[in-house]
Amino acid sequence: MISALRGFEASLARLRLDYVDLLLIHWPLPVRDLYLDTWRAFIRLQADGLVRSIGVSNFLPHQMERLVTETGVWPVVNQVEIHPYFSQRDLRDWHLKHNVVSQSWSPIGAGMGLLDESTVRRIAGNHGRTPAQVVLRWHLQLGAAPIPKSADAAHEGELRCLRLLSV
Repeated sequence: MISALRGFEASLARLRLDYVDLLLIHWPLPVRDLYLDTWRAFIRLQADGLVRSIGVSNFLPHQMERLVTETGVWPVVNQVEIHPYFSQRDLRDWHLKHNVVSQSWSPIGAGMGLLDESTVRRIAGNHGRTPAQVVLRWHLQLGAAPIPKSADAAHEGELRCLRLLSV
């Protein structure tokens, strides 16, 4: 727990912030079995007002249940890979049942050709949208929270569409 607290303090200093809105455990790394100690550190950071919300990434239901059984605190989010080629319906249903937000990592299926799919392009054309906007809307309609990114400045405007799509 001490190393997680120290790591967070160092990150907060580098960011020059007083707190962060959301802090995630990136991976449970079951072979080391330290995620419960890290979760306890996160709970402490939240209680101290340094973190507003805490969550996980790439956790399976039994790992999240262990967190709750041991601490009584549910993660608010589980960030996992979700896109039309990998919809993770069972996991999303489990999240919904337990009030955990499904946060979609790689929501437009980076490098998989999803944005070139004829169906996606047709839907985009029918609605005056880009293929990326159509796929991001799909996530929102599922109740997932997509977190798109792009290294291409030409796609910056497409990423702003989240604000428009959620209205």
